Amino acid sequence: MRLPFRTTSSRFALAAALALAASGLALPAHAATWTKGPKTLGGGPAFGLWLMTDGRVLSHAGGSLNTWMLLTPDKTGSYVNGTWKAVANSAFARGGATEHVLKDGRFLEAGGEYIYVWPAHDGVAACASNCTQPPGGSPLFKNVEIYDPVANTWTIEADATNDIGDTGSANLADGRLLYSTRSNSTTQIYDPVANSWTAGPSMPIGSGDENAWAALQNGNILAVGYAGAGSAVYNPSTNKWTKLTSPSGFNTGDTGGISLMFDGRVFVYGLKGHSYIYTPGASASDAGTMAEGPTLLNTGGAMEAEDEYSDTLPNGMVFGALVGVTYGPGLVLQQFDPTTNTVSAVTTESESNPYPIDYVNLPNGQVMITPETGNSNWIYTPDGAPQDAWRPTVTSVVFNSAANTYTLTGTQISGLINGADEGDDMTMAENYPIIWLTDSSGNVTYCRSFNFSNMMPSVGSTPETADFTTPAGLPSGSYNLYVSAVGVSSKNAFPFTVGQSTTTGAAGSGGGTGGTVGTGGASGMAGSTGKGGATGTGGTTTTGTGGTTTTGTGGTTTGTGGTTTTGTGGTTTTGSGGTTTTGSGGTTGTTGSGGASSTGGATGSGGTTATGSGGSAGGTTGETGASSGCSCETAPSGRSDLTALFGLLALGLFGARRRRRSTSTRR
Repeated sequence: MRLPFRTTSSRFALAAALALAASGLALPAHAATWTKGPKTLGGGPAFGLWLMTDGRVLSHAGGSLNTWMLLTPDKTGSYVNGTWKAVANSAFARGGATEHVLKDGRFLEAGGEYIYVWPAHDGVAACASNCTQPPGGSPLFKNVEIYDPVANTWTIEADATNDIGDTGSANLADGRLLYSTRSNSTTQIYDPVANSWTAGPSMPIGSGDENAWAALQNGNILAVGYAGAGSAVYNPSTNKWTKLTSPSGFNTGDTGGISLMFDGRVFVYGLKGHSYIYTPGASASDAGTMAEGPTLLNTGGAMEAEDEYSDTLPNGMVFGALVGVTYGPGLVLQQFDPTTNTVSAVTTESESNPYPIDYVNLPNGQVMITPETGNSNWIYTPDGAPQDAWRPTVTSVVFNSAANTYTLTGTQISGLINGADEGDDMTMAENYPIIWLTDSSGNVTYCRSFNFSNMMPSVGSTPETADFTTPAGLPSGSYNLYVSAVGVSSKNAFPFTVGQSTTTGAAGSGGGTGGTVGTGGASGMAGSTGKGGATGTGGTTTTGTGGTTTTGTGGTTTGTGGTTTTGTGGTTTTGSGGTTTTGSGGTTGTTGSGGASSTGGATGSGGTTATGSGGSAGGTTGETGASSGCSCETAPSGRSDLTALFGLLALGLFGARRRRRSTSTRR
């Protein structure tokens, strides 16, 4: 965070709220509603919301930023009735960090504008509580840590080449990550497979500090710089940046989240009522344009979203809370409608300061949020369904018997949008498919997906693939399969049978050219026992030429030769190759060592609202250890509300909630 260059006001309080509820199917259009979600561990609200590839939601636990928890929906797929569980602690506690789900389904958190707890690293002694913020230039700001939700472990990975605290970042299509640095205009690329960093091209918008980036549908990346620095587009195929011409007076201040929309444009918040809209070019080689957007709402002087969170909802609307002054309280929740290019106010949930600061688009089309100030987690059900053109589709599921995994092929399974964003302070892109099954009783089973062929938004009919496993203990039999991308689910159920492959015939998902019954009828071409006798030429349990479980040329339930009394190739609903067994890893991790509290203990040595014994007198906003065990900076006098809030920040939880600072703070 930079030192505010305009009048500031406090807007703190610990906060808030996950909102979740899930059915296994896409939600129909209806009036928007808010529903209270499950309370987090310890009864407080969540902070930070990231959707794992098995349908669970990851968030910080308790009052510290190195403790974590996972929310698992109930057996009907309801997140409202889901359950939180503590998982392993990370070695670092970071505020204003970058987060990304990786191609293999693991979760990366790196950098951090503020670091509250750290292990012995890069020649720096460990600090588990009452830590003084590392000095500028410290190698600690290059840190990378990855969480494996299957093993429930965190591992420290290779340091970035340059400082990645408070920087822009985005996924590339192949799963690598592109980062800026706050040190200068250079960029760097992290390869999670090789666990190594390489240099990228320099940006034409100055320092990478306080940047907000968005992956685009054409494979490029849009970077919006700090204040009046402007914007630029990175083309991975040429490895070059192109600076965009800015509208007159372009200024994003302390850049907040930017939102990719379903039509490929990007909504950008400016200062003093200004907004901007980026429109991509006709091809990836055309950088596109940045133009003035609609005037933002003016409610009680709230006319900007500086340092705020933004989200493109599954119904296409763009949410963002507006503030009246830098780091001030949210005063209105604004909705931008891309179809009309207009803005309007949204009715919020009932909290003391209800304006969302975290969002995650859930697989069922609902949105989970945490309010600025409040006691509950909330789930928002939008008032309209996604357009069918935005939906992912499934064309086949192939069982890989040697690995006990499945490969799903479809279109738009990485989504057309990114989801939620807060620029340099929190990244929450969801460009990967969530796969789930429903049975005849309405139970929902989430699978674990990984090995994605594309990690950027995509639009059109280009095939994409993802591997997945089913949970251990899943009963054999047939299910309906759905895939969701950034909260938008496939429209039609895809037939799935455990341990079998499924493909669609030439006539599409509803049936092969021969219909649902093989051309030879239910009893096969040669009659009930087939030409070759009781088992028919093709045998009793082999797959007919018409395909497998669903709709091959000969149909779904029978091959060319019929069904159980098979003719030339038929058998009962089985596809050639068989499929699913249980996926390794399951859907829920075990409780990590250390529980929900930080390494430094349940309460910092500085107490709940006072400065921890190790706090630095030169600090900025009183990030003292209440339940986290680390005080990092001294609270300004006469601000008991901030002291209490940032007392809970000890390991950074609530200092990172809004990233708010008083006028006396440094950046």
